Amino acid sequence: MQSQDSRRVHLNMYVITACAVVLGVVFGDGFDQANWLVMLFFAALAVFLHESSVSVTERSDMSLGITIILPMIFLCGATPAMLISAFKGLFDGIKNKKSWQRTMFNSAQFALSTLLAALTARQVGELLGPGNAGLIGALTAGTVVYIICNKSLVARIGSVRWGTTWVTEMSARLGTAFYSHLISGFIGILFTLFIRSYGTLGLLTFSALVVVLSLLLQAAARVSFERDQREQLEEELILDNMTGAYNFRYLNNWLCEPSDEAVSLLFLDVDDFAIFNNTYGHGEGNRVLKTLVETTKSCIRSEDSVIRYGGDEFVVLLRDIGAREAWQIAERIRERLATNKHGKRAVPITVSLGIAAKPEHTRDKRQLLLFADQAMYKAKNTGKDNVQMWSDPLGSQDTQIS
Repeated sequence: MQSQDSRRVHLNMYVITACAVVLGVVFGDGFDQANWLVMLFFAALAVFLHESSVSVTERSDMSLGITIILPMIFLCGATPAMLISAFKGLFDGIKNKKSWQRTMFNSAQFALSTLLAALTARQVGELLGPGNAGLIGALTAGTVVYIICNKSLVARIGSVRWGTTWVTEMSARLGTAFYSHLISGFIGILFTLFIRSYGTLGLLTFSALVVVLSLLLQAAARVSFERDQREQLEEELILDNMTGAYNFRYLNNWLCEPSDEAVSLLFLDVDDFAIFNNTYGHGEGNRVLKTLVETTKSCIRSEDSVIRYGGDEFVVLLRDIGAREAWQIAERIRERLATNKHGKRAVPITVSLGIAAKPEHTRDKRQLLLFADQAMYKAKNTGKDNVQMWSDPLGSQDTQIS
């Protein structure tokens, strides 16, 4: 049995289809049988461009299909252009095995948008006159109406299906794709003017150009998708799944990269974490570590990094920050964690932090990490729940900054 939402969606599809049929009959202008070869050519081109569309967002696609709407109307008339647009939707539905309601709606919304674009172009053309300026104005108005009508109809169905507002769906479907639609429409205007000037030769030449542009668009989208997939995979490889912090692979990559940047490292260790796990269980311990990472991130900038070194040990990478400011950040982290309540635990878990700064303490990254680790152990040995700055064996560095 269909759900209430599905019935509402189908009802809207039926209404839009009925409107397309009625308006098509009322404003139909017939077609010249002598143009059947041109109609077949446009039908094939329309299907190709529609099948060459690429996804921009989850609810919006981009293609050069709009580029042939105006040339179809210009050469064939409103009714043939409607039929070609409807055929495009029918072909798409059959090829992609869509439901008959969805196929019917797609055909109707393409046809209705094309009809309204044709009527608008005709009215604006009569208003502005037969000159080049009038033609360009008419074509521009037709393009805008096609885009708005097409997206409005889809947004209407989307708002019913997803329980959102029409404005929300329109924003989602236009959004970043809006300018691409305008560009496609502008190409369609040039296409029409080219046909007007060069006839059949202009039609064939510009069609070839549009096909090449569509193939280039597909290739660019494929490269972009592969790049995004690679970046996502690389991101997953350097993230700790449990806490959301970076993992040791990320830290090792940073250690291997030559750099002269000023940087401070905080080495953080949870006090008596093994005892906590034995008392409350590892599940509660994992929740504490997640909270620790979230709290630490709230104390640092977006360009800084929280890295899980291993177990309950973390490294905080503070870029372009000296020892004194790093001390302040470390104290902020320690104090905020100490006031945080974690699940079943009555007393907040405390942390011991060690600090080492580059270039104040060393210019070598690996030695910097070692110094921060040693400072952390010094914090452990001096009562835990405190911050210590690295100091060399000769005592030339202060143990803390006041």
